[in-house]
Amino acid sequence: MKYLVTGGYGFVGSHLVERLVEDGHEVTVIDNLSNGQLDNLTAVKKQITTYISNVEHLQRQYFSTTFDGIFHLATAPRSSSLRDPMRDIETNCKGMIAVLELAKEHKAKVVFTSNSGIYGSVSNNSAINESAINNPTTPYDADKLVSEYYCKIYHDIYGISSTIVRFATVYGERQVVNEKLNWRPLVATFIKNVLNDEEVIINGDGEQTRDLIYVNDAIQGVIKAMHSKIDTADIFLISTNAETSVNEVLHQVENITGVKPRIKHTEPLKGDIRRMRYDYSKAKDRLGFAPQFSVSEGIKRIIASQTKKKHDKYV
Repeated sequence: MKYLVTGGYGFVGSHLVERLVEDGHEVTVIDNLSNGQLDNLTAVKKQITTYISNVEHLQRQYFSTTFDGIFHLATAPRSSSLRDPMRDIETNCKGMIAVLELAKEHKAKVVFTSNSGIYGSVSNNSAINESAINNPTTPYDADKLVSEYYCKIYHDIYGISSTIVRFATVYGERQVVNEKLNWRPLVATFIKNVLNDEEVIINGDGEQTRDLIYVNDAIQGVIKAMHSKIDTADIFLISTNAETSVNEVLHQVENITGVKPRIKHTEPLKGDIRRMRYDYSKAKDRLGFAPQFSVSEGIKRIIASQTKKKHDKYV
């Protein structure tokens, strides 16, 4: 198959591109490198076609080939959407329209990676599922929700095939802190702090929770969504149905590294979600998705990768 991956040099996107190449598919990548790294795809750079561009500028004439499917992962970070909401609209809304217009020309299926934060916080001890009421708390969440509606509209009017996956909090190798974009993913930030003997900043009391899904599991979900016959812009949660507190993440990093960091508590972040726990039953039943990695195992793999990089650098 021939696939286009937007945001393919990013954290999740690069893992997806490597998997698609490994499975024998032809892959084209578009990325503006605002949060992606060319080094992320060094292992497969000769096997992919690359375009450096913002996704909202996506044009059919870029490509000499047609695509069977488009994985739309390019996004502006949630953490910067309050600071620069207009840029968030440019990337997340206009970018979605550009992808759907391309899909219309190519008759390609779209898998759109949306955001579970659209639901807001868990209000009781039950996990959120796809029937929960949407309650976006930042421009990012609202723009992702609008983009989902675009998928539905393009299906109903033009017959464009699409499937929407709402990711829980994805973590894994290659996820980096990007201060320029105000991008400080939880697991990556704590591991960086601890390994570099930096002070750890915890927003609020640290008892806020995340449904943490390892990147290999997230990739499994989007590939299953593309291969499925579901094409009506239906929504699926790709998650683990488990809550892990911010304090517990730091505790896991401490245990694995053997390092006790200095900790500073600050005010809670505006628009932060107190509790995250998402039920993946629908994805399990209809896509055959099920997470394989525990949080402990995922963090161990990241720390091992970071340690190996440091060792290789000085050998």
